[in-house]
Amino acid sequence: MDNSDSNNFSNQILRNRSFQGQVLNGANFSGADVRGCNFRNAQLAGANFIGAKIGLSRRQIAVLSAGAIAICLVVGDVLTRLILGAQGQVPDSRSWPFVLLLYGVLSAAGFASAIASKQPKTSKAGRLARTISAILSGALLGFFYAGTATNNNNNSQAALAGMVIGGVLMFFVSSRIRGQFAQVAIASAGSVATYAAAFLSSATASAFLNTHKLFWGMCFGLLSLLYLWFAFVSFSAIVREIGNAEGTSFRGANLADTKFDINYLNLKSKI
Repeated sequence: MDNSDSNNFSNQILRNRSFQGQVLNGANFSGADVRGCNFRNAQLAGANFIGAKIGLSRRQIAVLSAGAIAICLVVGDVLTRLILGAQGQVPDSRSWPFVLLLYGVLSAAGFASAIASKQPKTSKAGRLARTISAILSGALLGFFYAGTATNNNNNSQAALAGMVIGGVLMFFVSSRIRGQFAQVAIASAGSVATYAAAFLSSATASAFLNTHKLFWGMCFGLLSLLYLWFAFVSFSAIVREIGNAEGTSFRGANLADTKFDINYLNLKSKI
C-alpha cells in the first residue's frame, strides 16, 4: 500500500467530495467519512476502506427528499384538478368518456405502483409494474397540461395527444434513466396517483350513498379502503428508494483487491 501523505485519507471527513477518475491505488480511507463521495472511474486497486462511513450524506438525503416532495406536490395538484373537474359529470355529458378514462388510468396506475413497491427492483414483475406506473402517471400529467394549454375547441384532441406524449416520455425515463432521482420521482408520482385513486373512489362512494344506492356505495367504499392501503404501501416505497439510493458511488471504478467492511459488501449484494 502506498502510505504517502497524498494517498492517506484515514479518519478524515471527506463528505460529498469528488475523486472521479483519480488514481488512488493503495490509498488509505480507513475510518474516513466518504458518504456522498464520487469515486466513479477512479483507480482504487488495493485501497483500504475498512471502517469508512459509506452511503448517503445528509445533503443527498435532503436533495432527494426535497425532490420527492416537489414531485408529490406537482402531481397532487394536477390530479386534484382532474378529479374536481370530473365531479358532477353525468353519463350523458360530453365529458363522461374522459371521466371513465380518469377512473381507469388512476386505478391502473395506483395498482401498478402498489405492485412495484412490493416487488424487488430487479425482478421482471417489479420492472414491469414500475414501468406501467410511470407511463400512466406521465399520461395523466400530459393529459392535464396539454388540455389546459390550449383555449380552443381542440382541447380534447390536445389532451389526448399530451397523454400519449407524457406516457412515452415516462416510458423512456423508467426504462433508460437509472439515476436515483429518476427512481425517486417515479415512486413519488405513482404514490400520489394511488392516493388520488383512493380519493376518487371515496368521493364516488359518498355520491352513491347520498342517493341511497347502498350497494354501489359500499362497493366503492371498500375500493377506496383498498386503494388507501395501496397508497400507504406506495408512499413507504419512496422512503425505501431514498434509503437505497447510491450515496458513495464506485461506478466504473477499479476495485481490484479493495478492502471493504463485510457489512458494506453484504448491503451491496442485497441491492
